[in-house]
Amino acid sequence: MAPTPRTLDAADTATPAGSIKSAERVLQILDLVARHTDGIDASGIRTALQLPRSSLHGLLRVLSEHGYLFMDPESRVYRVGLHAWEVAQAYAHNRNITVLIGPEMRALRDELNETVQLAVLDGLDNVYLAKEESDHPLRLVSGVGLRLPAHTTALGKVLLAGLPTAELRHRLNGVTLQRFTKSTIGDKAELLRRLAAVRTNGFAEDEGEYTVGLYCVAVPVRSESGAVVAAVSCSVPSARAGTAGDRAQRYLPALRGCAGRLAPLMAPLS
Repeated sequence: MAPTPRTLDAADTATPAGSIKSAERVLQILDLVARHTDGIDASGIRTALQLPRSSLHGLLRVLSEHGYLFMDPESRVYRVGLHAWEVAQAYAHNRNITVLIGPEMRALRDELNETVQLAVLDGLDNVYLAKEESDHPLRLVSGVGLRLPAHTTALGKVLLAGLPTAELRHRLNGVTLQRFTKSTIGDKAELLRRLAAVRTNGFAEDEGEYTVGLYCVAVPVRSESGAVVAAVSCSVPSARAGTAGDRAQRYLPALRGCAGRLAPLMAPLS
């Protein structure tokens, strides 16, 4: 007989921060599945999160029964469920911002005729709030609601550079920077040097650091106080981006103009 899944009790409590293990594990599972848009099976979840088989079985069952996860009966992989989407729709604050910034993002896309994106920082990831595709046959792995490691993108580097130094070092403490291409920054000291240059220059670049053959340039969107609340970028195939060294200048005037117009619209995030 299969073991009965444990219910939440005192044994699930008591991490030093006073959190509840089962609640933390549920959130970890949802975050992991959300990052795997093609789905991930129970074995993959268990390996990634190092969870006990019995605990994971019970958590997946509850999440599926309540509609937060959906399991494909043929492939046995889990995806984010309909109820998770319904809960996300309740975040009307973010949805209203997206409606407001849409015209500005489309105008930037039309001006540059390239793919443009807007993102905010969550931990060490940049989360995409808006994306407008160009007419060119270029498709990025990013999308609204998805996230990428901030150290691998121009958007992310702008956002990381906007953090106070002490906060930046705290977030990086104990973290290993994952490499995705030969151009990805994998050394924290090098990342800190790059971010210092971003602060000085007022923009960041990404040359194939997450996607080979793709060039991106991004600028900050600032609040009235000067804090970086978001970043806006332009993504171009490297072959079309121009000569290295001065290529950013082709896109910066339009990006900065858009960032200035977006600033008051992003004020609720300040």
